[in-house]
Amino acid sequence: MPRVFVWILVSLLFVPAPPARAGWRSVGNVVSIEQERNGVVLHADGGIVAVTALSPEVIRVRYAPSGSFGRADPWAVVDRALGDPQVSVDSDATHVDLGTPALRVRIEREPLRIAFYDKDGRVLDADDAEQGMAHAGATVRVWKQLGDADHVYGFGEKTGRLDKRAQNLGGMHYAMWNSDSGNYDGATDPLYVSVPFYLVLRDGRAHGIFLDNTYRSSFDVGRDDPHRLAFGATGGDLDYYFIAGPDPKAVIERYTALTGRMPLPPRWALGYHQSRWGYFPELRLRTVADTLRVKRIPADTLWLDIDYQQDYKPFTWDRTRFPDPRRMLDDLRKQGFHVVTIVDPHPPAERGYRIFDEGIAGKHFVRNADGSLFTGPVWPSLSTHDPQPSAFPDFTRAATRAWWGKHYGALLDAGVAGIWNDMDEPAVWLRPAGTMPDDVRFDGDGHPTDHREVHNVYGMLYSRATFEGLSKLRPDTRPFVLTRASFAGGQRYAAVWTGDNTADWPALRQSLPMLMNLGLSGFPFVGADIGGFVGYPSPELFTRWLQLGVFYPFMRAHTDISTPDQDPWSFGARHEVYNRHAIELRYRLLPTLYTVMEHASRSGVPALRPLFLEFPLDAQTYALDDEAMFGRDLLIAPVLYPDAATRRVYLPAGDWYDFRSGARVAGGAAIEVPVTLDDPPVYVRAGAFLFLQPVVQHTGEMAGQPLTVQVYPAAASDGALYEDDGGSLAYTRGVYARRAFHQQRSGDAITVGADAVEGRYRGAPRDLVFRLVGTRDARAVALDGTPLPRVAPEQFDRADAAWTVRDGAVEAKLRDRPAALRLEVSGAVQDDVR
Repeated sequence: MPRVFVWILVSLLFVPAPPARAGWRSVGNVVSIEQERNGVVLHADGGIVAVTALSPEVIRVRYAPSGSFGRADPWAVVDRALGDPQVSVDSDATHVDLGTPALRVRIEREPLRIAFYDKDGRVLDADDAEQGMAHAGATVRVWKQLGDADHVYGFGEKTGRLDKRAQNLGGMHYAMWNSDSGNYDGATDPLYVSVPFYLVLRDGRAHGIFLDNTYRSSFDVGRDDPHRLAFGATGGDLDYYFIAGPDPKAVIERYTALTGRMPLPPRWALGYHQSRWGYFPELRLRTVADTLRVKRIPADTLWLDIDYQQDYKPFTWDRTRFPDPRRMLDDLRKQGFHVVTIVDPHPPAERGYRIFDEGIAGKHFVRNADGSLFTGPVWPSLSTHDPQPSAFPDFTRAATRAWWGKHYGALLDAGVAGIWNDMDEPAVWLRPAGTMPDDVRFDGDGHPTDHREVHNVYGMLYSRATFEGLSKLRPDTRPFVLTRASFAGGQRYAAVWTGDNTADWPALRQSLPMLMNLGLSGFPFVGADIGGFVGYPSPELFTRWLQLGVFYPFMRAHTDISTPDQDPWSFGARHEVYNRHAIELRYRLLPTLYTVMEHASRSGVPALRPLFLEFPLDAQTYALDDEAMFGRDLLIAPVLYPDAATRRVYLPAGDWYDFRSGARVAGGAAIEVPVTLDDPPVYVRAGAFLFLQPVVQHTGEMAGQPLTVQVYPAAASDGALYEDDGGSLAYTRGVYARRAFHQQRSGDAITVGADAVEGRYRGAPRDLVFRLVGTRDARAVALDGTPLPRVAPEQFDRADAAWTVRDGAVEAKLRDRPAALRLEVSGAVQDDVR
């Protein structure tokens, strides 16, 4: 939702000068060395430096100009015990070497410079020879070498191109300072989420750097000097982690082992979400729900923005607009809808309002430097009844997080399914900063500090309070939390959307690199407001955005209160058909999407991926940001320009299959594809197993639906399906079903197998249909050696166990079972499969 005021924080774009100027003092030469268990501590002219191996592939570097290290960040990193690093230390008069089985870290003594090499002696990352580490007052910084072949990604929520090297733009500079930057465009920086992590890809090999510092920080990627990448912060230690690959997936897996991973979301949260600021009164919300069901447009979730509350007060209902929330939510639940309500962190400073009174009594609110209560204007200051400035909970205090979290109980008891945290940068309508003053005081989890250190983690800690509160109130239910602001590690608590975007084609285009870079930065559960929040899309733009949104991990249409209706049927009957088709595709693909998201929750590897994540040796993918992969097998080429008749699609080497037609296309080149308004290009990698279901109106209808296993030709390949009950935490106790699938092809013989189900979950009885794409006919099909009868296509759906040929592919149906099975196809007539 928008702010009333928008400020441009020009100071965030400040690029520090080299150490030789502007008062910078270099770290200087090494004076003495202390060897520790997994590394060394170096005492230098300009401070103290520790280099420590956390694992064979992860090295931590800390620089404290004061000569003593401050407290380690307690918020972003969850695990620094990543395994036995097996460190060796060698030194002589000129350098110190740390060795692990994967890396060699060379530390030059005069001056102190650090370089990281792989086990084959290739330099991966190195301090700039001239500048290295330095400080100016409380500000710390390091300058590193940036090679001509380096491509740089990540940095969390940033606009612009996927590759942040931006060589044709002369480099880029990024600030990390969570900001309520509504109505942003491709040049706006910073935005709502700060993730001081980047990944470098060079000739197919990758490494990452994570700056573990919550103060205002900045990164210069070849902007000040095309051969330098510099980063640092305005306070705290220079505390960063070097993370080796060698492939980019391994970097992300190790980074998320350090900062934590997304919990598996409830299955309903992966359905379609319909939202706007302005679904009030109750009749309007019910009308939207009824229309979705009458028009047979699948949807799982409806959203309530700030106007469901009484005078914008958290944990209240406006009983004029919503006289009986419990009854309304119960009725909507019977229709298959979940409802998510917004809760912002700004209770009005109003005596007699229970949240404020409790907050004062429990010392839960942040304070000014003189100890007085800090208040500032946010939405309650615009209330039509007794406008009040807001107080702000201190979410850096464990007792406050627990206090705030327990208040969600009344919403859950009424039937609310999830919580939307907004305005948590924190947004405060004070000029010119748009947030709290720097000297506002926080508890810091027992280490008192001020807003300068806390600002970037305020939103993350707010979503933590929400997540932990929901978890305590419903201990066996997966919480769903959406947040606008966060920091590295915030993926442990909440999904993220990209805030108040605009209803135009550039915003549609930039959503893809934004979400992919968020995924590379540890946040797999992300989305953008479909259709745009500010302004109103054309019918074509909304349809194209919805078609891309099918592959956003979080799929929500949302818009401002000042816009016309922006529901799937709001753009005329023709576009209603297109929009329904797009949403139906989302629901058909849900078994596959859920499997990919479960893998993301275990590995940290995002669901929505840039192509280079799957094809790191293909240089054509390095700057490609108008295509994406969903998981390892689906390539999405959305239509991103108006009135398009064709779409250029780059397909990496190998065979690909058009998802709609099943036609094979050879990769390794770009192709020009005709497009219609109802048919955006989607391709499937050869060897893939896609899991599909019939269209349902909501995820509550999935149980017992037949599952189609769509098998794409390859000489041999594997796939996997993951399932569970979709809502509880029983999967963490082994109540899940993971099943491996295999295919083998030789001549005209095809064998497709499924291993026995791993895990104790057993879903409702259902049919299992294998569809062999690229196989036009066969002589016989056998299940575990027993021939299946061939039936006519029109009889297939009614048969218990049989096979047929329809829509140009062999299909075989059987009753699903947890035991292993083997399907043998003989005399297969296949398309030209290589």
